Amino acid sequence: MAGIGFGTNYSADGKMNGLGGTIHVLTITDITTDDIDAIRTEAENEGFTVVGIEASNSGATQDGDVVLLQGTGTPSITGTTLLGTIEAEH
Repeated sequence: MAGIGFGTNYSADGKMNGLGGTIHVLTITDITTDDIDAIRTEAENEGFTVVGIEASNSGATQDGDVVLLQGTGTPSITGTTLLGTIEAEH
């Protein structure tokens, strides 16, 4: 069974799109505590790569928006909650 966003050649997919085999999906729970730059910096300091940030239609981030992180381990980022993890089958 193919994973979300991945084809059947997982090794080639990872090399082509630059993403690793694990993507963490986090929701912003308190943007007033940490703005998106602080969230991004904390994630990078914990060894994760930010691969996507959803912003509302106004272009500003708000509670409920999504941050996608690539990396190993379980992220614990201030102002966010981990919704789930997507792992590619290899």
